[in-house]
Amino acid sequence: MKEEILRIANVTRILDGITYLDNINFNIFKGEIMGLIPLDNHGKSQLIELILQNVSIHFGRIYFDDQLVNYYEHSSMTKNRVYLIDKETNLIQDLRVMDNICVLNHTFHDYIIRDKRLQKKTDELLKQLGIEIDTEQYVSELSLIEKAIIELIRAVANGAQLIILNELSNFLSIEELSFFQKLLLYYTKQRISFLYMVNHHEEAFKICHRVALLEKGRIIKIIQEKDYSEASLRPYILSFTHHSVADEQNNQAGILKYQNLCAENLKKINFLVKKGECLTILDMNNRGIQDIAEIINGFLPPVSGKILVGGKEIPWAKERNLLLNGVAYIPENPVPKTLFYDISYLENLTFLIDRKLKRSIIGKKVLRSIKEEYRALAGAEIEATDLWRLEMKSLYNLVYFRLLLYKPKVVFIMQPFSQADMYLRGRIIELIKMLKEKEIAVVILAVSISDTLKVTDRLLIMEDGKLAPSSHQFKDLPSFVPGYQE
Repeated sequence: MKEEILRIANVTRILDGITYLDNINFNIFKGEIMGLIPLDNHGKSQLIELILQNVSIHFGRIYFDDQLVNYYEHSSMTKNRVYLIDKETNLIQDLRVMDNICVLNHTFHDYIIRDKRLQKKTDELLKQLGIEIDTEQYVSELSLIEKAIIELIRAVANGAQLIILNELSNFLSIEELSFFQKLLLYYTKQRISFLYMVNHHEEAFKICHRVALLEKGRIIKIIQEKDYSEASLRPYILSFTHHSVADEQNNQAGILKYQNLCAENLKKINFLVKKGECLTILDMNNRGIQDIAEIINGFLPPVSGKILVGGKEIPWAKERNLLLNGVAYIPENPVPKTLFYDISYLENLTFLIDRKLKRSIIGKKVLRSIKEEYRALAGAEIEATDLWRLEMKSLYNLVYFRLLLYKPKVVFIMQPFSQADMYLRGRIIELIKMLKEKEIAVVILAVSISDTLKVTDRLLIMEDGKLAPSSHQFKDLPSFVPGYQE
């Protein structure tokens, strides 16, 4: 008989008058990888907090390892033996790997730290798992996958019985994710449990024993492994259709070209993108696209090579920012990075327009014209005096509407679906299509394929800083992309 590590029974949690968890029922067995797909992200962070710590609830009971740890009449605020792994590491950056694994856990009782003994212990542990990481290295020097691995080992060494994994594919490449999943399966044999939070069902189906769907703070369905199929999810998911570029557009010359571009993690990169086309660069190692982003933003000078926009070479020394030459950039998780909450919707919308018009002051007549034009898209929100009350979907609209107004020649988008729930992903797909309809070229920089296929016209595969010799049209993608199933 299966033993439970966690049971959440009829739990309701209300904060500031908002019901985030609504009579939620949920359990995880020992040694199980339980998938959780948030359809709308409502209640997701509150659920994570509740599992980590016994915070107050308004109704229901929570059991951890068969012990009642929290109920509506009394919440102890104690922490459970649960660990969270996501992109923001919990490791101490200025300490070594072996210090993070062995010293910073409750099982370490030595008064004197003996380096040789400590190093031998951690080296043996990593060797047992088939991992090659220098244990004397400082955490700040590690890659994202190495940090995730060390966090996983540290969590187990520290006695965690349940580990929450939050959207791994948003920061791990396909190869890295595959290796990390093998470690998860290894630890399930030691009866360690995992809550695998993911935004795409294909990823969940490959690794999870069961998958739960979370919507409006409730578990609306649990799918057993034997029932994994598109049909079982069809009533609960949005259908996104692909819109391909017209044939005559495919014959156009590239609006942007990278010629023999070299940087720290780029090795003679060559590609072009055409007007109205969406090109996705899938980085198998999650290194090269970071260099591309830093070059676009003016933080990293290329070692050699050329960037041409509309046939014109952009000299690095003269232009640190490509925006004035028609190249824009949308970062991963763009809302907090690109919007200003304390100024109005219209001021955010027109933030770049002074550069487009080459004027320091924009006249009232121009602003009125823009306001009326975008009222059709934004509705009454165009009148908002600040952004604090707007929903996430509206904020994403604003990020993309700003570029529709500016109308650059090319937009680079880093991981557009990162941290987006299913409904928001659907809207992002529509927004990218709007850019394409305006004949703006789009380059998506990605480490996971997921919903990028819904807007992609061509795919380039990057591995170890090199691009594969040929691109793949949309019709060829399912047979080419590693792990992709149509």
